[in-house]
Amino acid sequence: MKAVIFSFILLFSSLGLSGCNLTTNIDTSVDMTPRLISVGDNLSTSEMVEEVKSAVVGISATIEGGYSVGSGVAIASGGYILTNHHVIEGAKSIKIYLANNVDSYAKVLYSDSALDLAILKADINMPYLDTSPSSSLKVGEDVIAIGTPLTLQFKHTVTKGIVSALNRTLEISNLGGTTTLMQDLIQHDASINPGNSGGPLIDSSGRVVGINTLKASDAEGIAFAIPIEVATSLTGKVIQNVNYTAPKLGIFAYDVELARFAEKTSQKEGLYIEDVQKDSCLYNAGVKNGDVLLSINGIPMNTMIELRKLLYSLNDGEEITLNVIRNNEMHVINAKICC
Repeated sequence: MKAVIFSFILLFSSLGLSGCNLTTNIDTSVDMTPRLISVGDNLSTSEMVEEVKSAVVGISATIEGGYSVGSGVAIASGGYILTNHHVIEGAKSIKIYLANNVDSYAKVLYSDSALDLAILKADINMPYLDTSPSSSLKVGEDVIAIGTPLTLQFKHTVTKGIVSALNRTLEISNLGGTTTLMQDLIQHDASINPGNSGGPLIDSSGRVVGINTLKASDAEGIAFAIPIEVATSLTGKVIQNVNYTAPKLGIFAYDVELARFAEKTSQKEGLYIEDVQKDSCLYNAGVKNGDVLLSINGIPMNTMIELRKLLYSLNDGEEITLNVIRNNEMHVINAKICC
């Protein structure tokens, strides 16, 4: 079973208004020349960290009654920074703190509470990191986390660990008694704390493989990151169109492994559709609760990562063909994408 049942905490700090400013001198030894940082495999961990840290930022988001502290990482030219939605939710202004002790401001271009991802545009250009899909990771592989644990004084803190597991699904309790499933997460044991939210999880070649989002509150060494491939697909669309709206299928689905454990299906592949929103594009096309989605346009759908990557490649009004299993029978359903 992929689901883990205990408490988790989001990795951001919420603080009072005092103590937000940093009084440090500019560190001229840090190269902040805008560029793609390419590290390779021939550097030691300390050498790699020295190279990649200029693409990582501390974040202070001014909110009602105080400010939240988090982290972020640039992954595209022009100062495009990834962080978590919960770091900047409700922010009146967002300040970023660079590795050379210079600070600047950023604005939110896109934010998604379900994915817990946000894309910021900094007021300045800066170095950025290459990315690598989580599918390239192996359990036991070394990873590095860089972030801002607890307060801005600790920005660019580095911790090291290994990939503990892949494709984890967590059930997160929300305010108001609702729950959210976060799927296909990378589990690792690099030490992270409140303030690490939105910071990068980096492989030994200096490439971003995930965005740190939460940790287990009842145990040590159990932390989770959102696979970077979800964010890179989305970032590319937002850079092309700042008014981008992601298509919505109107379904709540998860990997069939969880559904098999709950004895809801005997299928071994696909995505189990728990609920179809009324009047959504797939509802109107005839998709039903309990269907197992095998493919869209001939592309297999076995994880929510695969579904989201496909969604970000589609446009409003585009026609798609779905193969679904219903009552052990194959059904071909044609639908039209809507935003």
